[in-house]
Amino acid sequence: MNRKELLNKLRRIIASRKFQALAGFLLLIKLLDVAFPLPDSPTYSKVITARDGTMLSAYLTPDDKWRLYTSVDEVNPDLIKAVIEKEDNWFYRHPGVNPMAVLRAAYQNIIRGKRVSGASTITMQLARILEPAERTYLNKFLEILRAVQLELHYSKVEILELYLSNIPMGGNIEGVKAASYIYFNRPPAKLSLAQSVVFAIIPNDPNKLRLDKSTDSAIIKRNRWLDRFKNNGIFEPGIISSAIDEQLTPARFAMPNLAPHFCYEVSNLYSDDLLATSIDLNLQRTTERILLNYISGIKSRGITNGAVIVIDNEKHQIVAYCGSADFYDNTSSGQVNGVASIRSPGSALKPFLYAAALDAGMYTPKMRLLDVPTDFSGYMPENYDEKFNGSVTFEYALVHSLNVPAVRLLNEFGYVNFINLLSSGGFTEIDRQKSNLGLSLVLGGCGVTLVELTTFYSVFADSGNFVKPGYLLNENYDEAVNKVYSSDAAFIISKILSDNERPDFPNILSDATRLPRISWKTGTSYGKRDAWAIGFNKNYTIGIWTGNFNGKGSPYLSGKEIAVPLLFNIFNTIDYNPDSDLPSQPETTHIRKVCTETGMIPSEHCATLTEDYYIENISSNKMCDLQQEVFVSTDGENVYCRECLPLNGYRKEFHKFYQPELLAYYKHNNINYDKLPKHFTGCSTIRQDQKPVILSPSSDTEYLVEKNSGQKIMLQASSPLNVSSHFWYVNDRYLGKTGNSGKLFYIPVEGKNKIVCINNLGAEANLKISVKYY
Repeated sequence: MNRKELLNKLRRIIASRKFQALAGFLLLIKLLDVAFPLPDSPTYSKVITARDGTMLSAYLTPDDKWRLYTSVDEVNPDLIKAVIEKEDNWFYRHPGVNPMAVLRAAYQNIIRGKRVSGASTITMQLARILEPAERTYLNKFLEILRAVQLELHYSKVEILELYLSNIPMGGNIEGVKAASYIYFNRPPAKLSLAQSVVFAIIPNDPNKLRLDKSTDSAIIKRNRWLDRFKNNGIFEPGIISSAIDEQLTPARFAMPNLAPHFCYEVSNLYSDDLLATSIDLNLQRTTERILLNYISGIKSRGITNGAVIVIDNEKHQIVAYCGSADFYDNTSSGQVNGVASIRSPGSALKPFLYAAALDAGMYTPKMRLLDVPTDFSGYMPENYDEKFNGSVTFEYALVHSLNVPAVRLLNEFGYVNFINLLSSGGFTEIDRQKSNLGLSLVLGGCGVTLVELTTFYSVFADSGNFVKPGYLLNENYDEAVNKVYSSDAAFIISKILSDNERPDFPNILSDATRLPRISWKTGTSYGKRDAWAIGFNKNYTIGIWTGNFNGKGSPYLSGKEIAVPLLFNIFNTIDYNPDSDLPSQPETTHIRKVCTETGMIPSEHCATLTEDYYIENISSNKMCDLQQEVFVSTDGENVYCRECLPLNGYRKEFHKFYQPELLAYYKHNNINYDKLPKHFTGCSTIRQDQKPVILSPSSDTEYLVEKNSGQKIMLQASSPLNVSSHFWYVNDRYLGKTGNSGKLFYIPVEGKNKIVCINNLGAEANLKISVKYY
């Protein structure tokens, strides 16, 4: 047939009445489909699963139904076979309605004068479930139209899934998946043949056959259908015999409630009906067991709860999440979520500041920070042990979690810069209160959550990249990467925190032979209300919080003694011997020789050297200037400035020039240091008396102070013009710093008050006053 003949034939077909009638019918169907759209799909229970597909939890629908969407892949094939054989064995061959079944049903109903058969297909039953209506011939006709409409919109598999998800199973239970968990405490894939056939018959009379009320009627009807299946050769006779003998012992089981705090969090974060999460169920159960056993063992110390979160660093996913030691322990507020609760982090924020200082080129690990009494406009931080160390290395200050060096570093770096850094890293409370925060932030002056803190520590394990960890299995995190630190800073901080020779290493582990290869940091909040430990290696970052949800402190509560043993226990269990315990050293991180006393590039006068990490093109290359040249008299008694330098009779020497605060600290604490000889007394340009003169208060005077008046005593001193600072101590306690001739006020204690003033040249003056309250 040529092309012309083919076109003529097509024209004849199109012109025929049959074709036009068919086209008109199809157009009518389409118009009806548009005019009368299918009802909305039912709302399903929110189901949360672990990464292996195990159901963690499910929640009632808004209309208080247990209605779980069910795919054919998660159902025992015997159940599908039984349903199709019983309800609609032409299911895969009809367009929604079976004409032969309709004719047969109509004939039977007319002959017997009553309704004997409805001839409903699975698709028609689904239409009735989705749009319930009174059983009339008109509604049956509408049901048929809806069934055809459903077939136009959905595949056979989709129709079967909708049917299995919505059939009534008694009470507020709908669908075979919900029924499987509630009646038999198992997923539908693990139903036996006997259980599957029961589920195939319950929808015929769900109130009478519901299994949590009575099983006798269901068993009788089940066995009747098993015999029919046997006669029709649907299942093997031996299997059917076993199914008939199988006893049903159903009960009203509760839905699974695994990882409850995690599930509540995910349920609030996401609106989808099915949430496949990243939780590793084996790891979750292991972590829960370790946490529960550990908290049970320390409750006698007044510590009743703890929380743990585990982040997979490679996948950027949360794989374990324990909000409390026991969700069902009401006496310890077990339903409070410790992972998401806002608590004070103590010193746990310090590594974030130190990493920022590395990237700013301010310091390297062996460079020095001052650990001396310091007054920041009335704020005077103290170390945990209430002692000072003078001058310490950058890495020593971090590992020993010293407060004063951290606050001094924050003051130098800029607390606004640090606040902005943390705000961008997901610390919501810090972001909310940023306008009210100051230098105390680095010591725990603002609340954080365990998930926020642990997430930011995972930055060190991922070469400085901040990626907010996901809760769901298939979330894409590539677009969420934010470079917080350089890989160099991340490596150096990880290296520093991997040292186990440190004061916060717990005494209980001092003889342990099995220690995890991790980097870690602790934190203890003011009043010993919160104890933290966060650790990481290449694979995982684990965050620990321990304490009491009612905010009550305990003298035993500290990151060192309480949180770290739990951290090590979990790491030892889930990842004791990782392939790589630390991030690899970047190509731009190098090692160099530095002066031991300053950490700076050594000069020719530096006596001892040590090795130190530095960041290429970032770290400071300042040469050590601790040793400076001075002109000394031949007898070593005097030093000269250039204004009073004699023509001869002197020699050049190198002496150490300390920072004023450090010099005052050495002087006050009688610590030996390299002292300069006195300035030449014949110098006419500088006052020769280097000591400060205390102008207020007056020496050996008794001061009368009214009780509860808040009356203060003024401190003021004067020094030579070349003096810039005065450092004040009262009864051996550092009070503050003033400029030359500056004023400082303090509330005196009753009795003797010993007042010491030291200037930045190390010269000291002191006096005593007596205070009496009336």
